[in-house]
Amino acid sequence: MKKSILFLLFLYNGLVFSQPKYAVFSGLNYSFFTDGFAGQIGGENSIGIQIGALAEFELTPKISFRPKLIYSQQGDRSKTSDDSEFSTELTDLDYQLDYLNIPLDFTFGKKFYFLTGPQLGFLIQQKCRGVYVGKVPNDIELGLNLGTGFTIHHVFVEFGVFQGLSTLLNYSYEPTGTLVDVRNGMAKFTVGYQL
Repeated sequence: MKKSILFLLFLYNGLVFSQPKYAVFSGLNYSFFTDGFAGQIGGENSIGIQIGALAEFELTPKISFRPKLIYSQQGDRSKTSDDSEFSTELTDLDYQLDYLNIPLDFTFGKKFYFLTGPQLGFLIQQKCRGVYVGKVPNDIELGLNLGTGFTIHHVFVEFGVFQGLSTLLNYSYEPTGTLVDVRNGMAKFTVGYQL
């Protein structure tokens, strides 16, 4: 408990006394579905765009807090199968999902850095183009980011991965009788400019 309070005080002081730097960025992501946390991966030709902005608060010379606001196209964005829902593979799910994501990332390093942090996502649109196993019932998603990046003058480039912690859909895979726990996964590449 004491460590949590000290961390929150450290974060609060950094946010209050640090002059934030702002940036805009855009990029591409390759999104897919996973069965549980980092389980079986399914999804083909699922390239989407992401556009966003961030504020960077320097907590120490080598640690920064970097909250972002991102519009992100996710899910399996191409029609790949007409199979029956009773034998649906994870790769047969063709749900196009659009999110407004709020990553709360921390960066470690200066010119070359690592980043990690939780992400809160708000589902703003969903569309099924293939096998339908139900509507995504939850409009809010929680997940984790992990990545790396580098900065040259005002330009930065980031590579990262995202794993959803929230279940999007559950359905029974008939051949084995197992329950599939569908979650979002994503690999992403962005280029940004610090204002």
